[in-house]
Amino acid sequence: MSLRTLPSSERAFATFVVLALGMFLAGGLAFAARQEHPAAGAPPARPRLITVLEGVMAPNTNPAQVAVFRTWVQGGATREGFAPVEAIVANNCASCHGDGGQYPRLTTYEDLRPLALEETSESLYATIGARGLHLTAFPLVFLAMAILYLRRLTWPGRHLLMGGCAVAVLFDATLWWMRQGHPGTAWAPWAALGLLAAAYLAAAGFVLTELWRRPAEGLE
Repeated sequence: MSLRTLPSSERAFATFVVLALGMFLAGGLAFAARQEHPAAGAPPARPRLITVLEGVMAPNTNPAQVAVFRTWVQGGATREGFAPVEAIVANNCASCHGDGGQYPRLTTYEDLRPLALEETSESLYATIGARGLHLTAFPLVFLAMAILYLRRLTWPGRHLLMGGCAVAVLFDATLWWMRQGHPGTAWAPWAALGLLAAAYLAAAGFVLTELWRRPAEGLE
């Protein structure tokens, strides 16, 4: 059934779903953007780096080593103060988080500083995590949009629009995966997030237009 022929109640519900998906995506993009560019200023009250060291990484570190990390974080996580942290990381973390390890690289100043400046959060997006957002949540948002609404557009270019959304999702997921341990070009993640936002805005715009645009007189 075409979106134009839906009853008013179903069109209202479809509008709610489109806006709800958009709000979730916007929140996820904002969270991902903060991950890419931690806020400057005073160190966070609960740095994610310290939370991880005192949590899942506790068996691999002792309190004295955690204190070294804490001192570095409280000092602003500067490059000048990184040497003591680097020595601990080389001894305790490099086997798994170094180049060629089974986990993303977390051994250099560039790798650890964002974690040192990121506030531990209990939000939904923090629970999902960056990996879950880029590899699962964002693709599912666009998949739901395509299955529920985009395929039902009467606009002849709907397949092109769906293809553009797929490219945006694949570009973001691939870029995120490739950048783990290899920060690469600074503008690349912003381009990926911007492409996701633009793709969803275009898709939502076409869907909402078709939902609520009344047929021209004489064509009904």
